[in-house]
Amino acid sequence: MNTSAITNGSVSEALNIKVNTDITDGLHEFFTVRFSNQPAENIIHLLANVAIPSLQSEQIFESWQGAINHTSDPDGWQLFQNDQYLLACVPASLIAHLPIDQATEKAYSAIFEQMHACGYPYLVRTWNYFPGITSDGYAGSNNYQLFCTGRTRAYEQQSLIEQAYPAATVIGTQQAGMQIFFIAAKQAGIGIENTLQVSAFDYPSIYSQDPPLFSRALLHRNQSQEILFVSGTASITGHDTQYAGDINRQTEICLSNIEQLIAAAVNEQNMTAISLQDFSQFKIYIKNPNDIDTVSIHIQQILGPSAPVYYLQGDMCRSDLSVEIEALAIIPII
Repeated sequence: MNTSAITNGSVSEALNIKVNTDITDGLHEFFTVRFSNQPAENIIHLLANVAIPSLQSEQIFESWQGAINHTSDPDGWQLFQNDQYLLACVPASLIAHLPIDQATEKAYSAIFEQMHACGYPYLVRTWNYFPGITSDGYAGSNNYQLFCTGRTRAYEQQSLIEQAYPAATVIGTQQAGMQIFFIAAKQAGIGIENTLQVSAFDYPSIYSQDPPLFSRALLHRNQSQEILFVSGTASITGHDTQYAGDINRQTEICLSNIEQLIAAAVNEQNMTAISLQDFSQFKIYIKNPNDIDTVSIHIQQILGPSAPVYYLQGDMCRSDLSVEIEALAIIPII
């Protein structure tokens, strides 16, 4: 089999993963994430090919495709929406050839404009990919620090409805250019924080002049389900990296931090009680491809062999981090 798909929230066994559940939900009814051995081309509703290589199968590509209610505008935006959610990717032409902070500021300002114009005032989830994430930029800052500055500038220029910061992933790629995907909603989400970590937006300035503006997780409820968006989660306690150079222990801390977020959502926000085994999807970003076997064995021991896991190669926002895990849980409301 050459192709597989996350359709209505499921992952097929073409990536050597067996998944026993198939989720129908309001989030995925209007877009599909596909994995295949070729980049998607000539698809009417193609949003973008994601510039993150898979570690599970050679030459596997991830593409985001809209299913319904596709609209576009002269600036190159393709927008996919239903009665609850808006999905889009910032057009590459909008931010091409700009320094990282300027590109980020322009991208997020444009995101906020589209949210306002389309009537989805709450930003709930973002994915941010760009090369050289820990490389030196300018003015004494690396590229991730400049990204944080650009995002902060965009927020400062907006008169946003008071809301939690979105869940977010920021990963370094090997491909030129910046990609930013986002999901916005008509209803607000609830920010979830980990009591064992300093909230990213409260980080001390030793990490960056402007703090990372995201929630550790975001709980979003609609009429039929609770959705827990878990941000890219690393081996960090307080604000310090743990177990640099030890990929097994870093993976363990990542999962432990996600369990802390589950506990916070359940105990503080009355989310339905779940465990790691109830999640709909995990994306695991690994810096060194040679670590894939070590990480996957550890993950299978904890989550089981049928867990909906997708492994990708990517760099983290700190040079001493080797693995990062994002997750998605979708729980039907009965």
